[in-house]
Amino acid sequence: MLPGIRRDGTSRGPLLASALVAGSMAPDMTYFAATAVPAAMEFGDVTHGPLGLFTVDVVIAAALVGLWLMLREPLLALLPAAWQGRAHTFVRGPDRRGGRPPALAARFYLSAVLGASTHVLWDAFTHFDRWGTRMVPALRDEVAGFPMYTYTQYGSSAVALVLLGWFTVTALRRLPRTPAPAAVPVLPRRERALAHALLAGCVLLGMVHRVTRWYAYHGQVSTPLDVIPTLCFGAGAGLALGLVLYGAGMRLRGTRTAAGSSSTAVHASSAGRAADTAPPALEETTRGGPSGD
Repeated sequence: MLPGIRRDGTSRGPLLASALVAGSMAPDMTYFAATAVPAAMEFGDVTHGPLGLFTVDVVIAAALVGLWLMLREPLLALLPAAWQGRAHTFVRGPDRRGGRPPALAARFYLSAVLGASTHVLWDAFTHFDRWGTRMVPALRDEVAGFPMYTYTQYGSSAVALVLLGWFTVTALRRLPRTPAPAAVPVLPRRERALAHALLAGCVLLGMVHRVTRWYAYHGQVSTPLDVIPTLCFGAGAGLALGLVLYGAGMRLRGTRTAAGSSSTAVHASSAGRAADTAPPALEETTRGGPSGD
């Protein structure tokens, strides 16, 4: 996905960065969902197939982008204050509210399909019994007890993580230091620690739940590679739960804060109007002047 995204966080050409990234994640979302609904695992054949690529994956990508928009500012509040402004500039992107909805929808669809296509294409050469591994027999050859496509899968994932980290850090450093906008909530140290604890706890819970269920079915762990995907899907599902809880809590917190501010403003405005319309004697009494006695 990195070739389609500039260092300032904007996308190249007609693409939309958020849809591109969400689309690349969409085919595997059913595997994360299987943490709570085991039968969802079977739906992965659809999300990784030609029909799902142009239909279901786009719908999943749209849901992921909607979730991202809900979580974006609350997540930025978890960063160190010095990085919040630059990070917001990077992930905010251009304001598209003035664009034409049909054109924007077409760009979203194109970006989501392209993102999902890269995922499905690479999976074909890194997973058992896919058309890519059947087309290249060398990928099925075993080295030190494991087929080559396994090395390709985990090796490419490790390289991708390093590249993503490098791209993100260097992109943020290139952006000018700016203060965080008002949309990013301010978290006291205690609340930030509680948020981190919530996310970590949900991740751990998801991993334990998924591995326990896996072990109950298989009965043994022959190699760590047996449980790495299970751990990752459990951790991702737990993180998703934690993020939703945290994001919803922060949005409710912001709503209550806004309601309190509005109430204070209304009372202040009413008091001001009452003072403006009060009789002179009453006004003097209110200000602490002579009462006329």
